[in-house]
Amino acid sequence: MSNNIVYGINSIREVIQNPSRIQKVFIENGVSSPAAQKLKEEVIHSGVSYSFVPEQKLHKHTKENHQGFVALIGEIQFASLENIIDINKQQLFLLLDGVTDVRNFGAIIRSAVGLGASGIIIGQTGAAPLNDIAIQASAGGAFHIPIIRVSHLKDAMYLLKSHGVTLLGCTEKADKDISETNLNQSIGIVMGNESKGISKGVLNLCDEHIKIPINDTLDSYNVSVATAIVLYEYHRQNN
Repeated sequence: MSNNIVYGINSIREVIQNPSRIQKVFIENGVSSPAAQKLKEEVIHSGVSYSFVPEQKLHKHTKENHQGFVALIGEIQFASLENIIDINKQQLFLLLDGVTDVRNFGAIIRSAVGLGASGIIIGQTGAAPLNDIAIQASAGGAFHIPIIRVSHLKDAMYLLKSHGVTLLGCTEKADKDISETNLNQSIGIVMGNESKGISKGVLNLCDEHIKIPINDTLDSYNVSVATAIVLYEYHRQNN
């Protein structure tokens, strides 16, 4: 992975919580809103390298609404699943089977961080890259959760099963509603591709199949929305 950028007040605020990730923060000359002033002080006190620059320099990095702040960040290192699994505590893992849209990936990361997932597992191929778009969509959340990339998702599933983690495949074809499922245990939730859903081989490895309530107006939810709903139900059952 190459270096990435993060921009915008909220995203920069998240990123500076882990200063070692940051190469440099560029701050627009004269940016003066109360939120920008507060962030400038936080950047200065965080100890990261920073420079005040004209707006044109920020536009060289992104044409998006940067709100006067752009950070250059180093690559995010993938974690090892073996190092994340802890049989002494209840954990929640997300396994993404062929989620290819980077903004969906980023939104899923953000929800996973907010609702207390232990890690996100993706495959080596057929998965959205962890690039600057995904990191930006995660609002800096990618720096706050282990992301594990494996050669084959099935390998991770076998490993999780061997450690007593129950695997739940989220599919609209399931008969069991998520609210009827016991989520008060260590689980791995498998979410599928935006259009095809979970592949047959992966779905067959799941211990249970679950679905999310939806009325007849819609056929399905966006995968990032569906993931957030599942994560919230896990949070609700465990708090």
